[in-house]
Amino acid sequence: MTRPERRACRSCGAYLAADNRDDQCGPCQRRAPELALDAPELPDGFWDGAALKEAAAERNFGKLLLAYRKLQRPEPTQANVGAWLGLTQGQVSRIERSATGVHDLDKLDRWAKALHIPQRLLWFNLSEQAPHACKDIEEVSNLEGSRPPDDEGTDMRRRDLFKAASAVAAAGSSWLADTPWQRLSDSVLRGRAVDRTTVQLVEDRTAEFYTAEETRPARDILADLQKHRHMLDSLLSNAQQATLRDRLLVAMGESDALLGWMHFDLGSAEPAINAWRRALQLASQTGDGALAACALGYWSYLAAGRGDGRSAVGMLERAESAVSGMNAPATRSWIAVRLAEETARLGQTTLSLRALDRAMTAFDFASPRTERPWTGFFTASRLGSSTVATYTRLNHREADAAASSLLGSLSLGDNKVRGLILAELATAAAHAQDFEKAGDLSQGAIRIVTRTEANFARKKLEDLAVSLPTATTPALRLRRQITAGLSASRQ
Repeated sequence: MTRPERRACRSCGAYLAADNRDDQCGPCQRRAPELALDAPELPDGFWDGAALKEAAAERNFGKLLLAYRKLQRPEPTQANVGAWLGLTQGQVSRIERSATGVHDLDKLDRWAKALHIPQRLLWFNLSEQAPHACKDIEEVSNLEGSRPPDDEGTDMRRRDLFKAASAVAAAGSSWLADTPWQRLSDSVLRGRAVDRTTVQLVEDRTAEFYTAEETRPARDILADLQKHRHMLDSLLSNAQQATLRDRLLVAMGESDALLGWMHFDLGSAEPAINAWRRALQLASQTGDGALAACALGYWSYLAAGRGDGRSAVGMLERAESAVSGMNAPATRSWIAVRLAEETARLGQTTLSLRALDRAMTAFDFASPRTERPWTGFFTASRLGSSTVATYTRLNHREADAAASSLLGSLSLGDNKVRGLILAELATAAAHAQDFEKAGDLSQGAIRIVTRTEANFARKKLEDLAVSLPTATTPALRLRRQITAGLSASRQ
């Protein structure tokens, strides 16, 4: 008698129980609501609950919010609800515990719409404006509930893709018929069923784009990555096995996350948000919490760059909740140190140092180069760069020591990560009034910016230049030096 083959969870890889007919384990099924982009639309009868009616009668949104969470199965966390409302977990907790309630009608209107609360339950009239989870997102693009417009010419892209695939098919030799690249071409051009080798090929190609992004300008590889993403879309229609479809969906989400980062790096906010929205939708569809964390982590840089640190913190808290436990340690470490940076920027010392401690702990278990495509950049030096940035913003007594230690450990390779680290170290040196050292570090960063068009490092240097006072000669000299160097790098 042969033993039945054990099935694995499509999200985390754990073995499924014999009586589990689903393709996900219990924990992954319970975690799925955490990845939802928007609050669920609940049955109409849900809103007739006694606790909800009592809270509405008292005109207390905090009680209403608490009852809303407690009546659902599975119960959404405060972090989940905060993500839907554009708030942090701590803000949701304070609202639920407040005895006085919230009286700001604009907030009440926005929150009620985000949770899809019916008008009959409310003590105020809903406006006709469409809801948005975060105001900072609203100003950039109206993306709720709709697919971004395809303004790049779908037919033309498909023709270009077919031309590229035909270059392989044109050889015509019979020995090519079963090669991995010929199978890929046939899947795109002739509707051949996608197999595991084809999926592995495109997964490897997705990872290669992440590797290339570390050392090459975004504008050099953006078009190729867009073609790759459209090819994945074409392959999906020919994937007959559920496991292969899920792997393609994950590769599509990984490509979208990187597309968003490249658009952000090039200063295009709206296409970046479009791509991250798609990545989050695919993460929700596949139950891939690490992918959701990646998209939110990238998105947090945009929010922070626009001066909205609270939205950035909210995104990062949501990202942390998506990769809780022992899974994805490199992703958890990156998200935690990003949270440390942003809470430090807001002056929240205790929260920042706790997040930094979580980042260090997770990194001990991390294998950045092999975990996921996006974690390859997150080396010990990159963790050190963010630690220096955090210490600098907190005026921590160990900021100088951390900066010196990190500088001594850097490799000689010129790449965008090194440029960012040098920019962080230049900022730390300037804050320590060591303007000569800051000048040397900033010039090294500018040389890398010139070679690689590392716009993220450029932005760090621009922020440093603006922050330098003009009242002292050394600071003014450094400011002019950075400004002149960045201007020359654009020519």
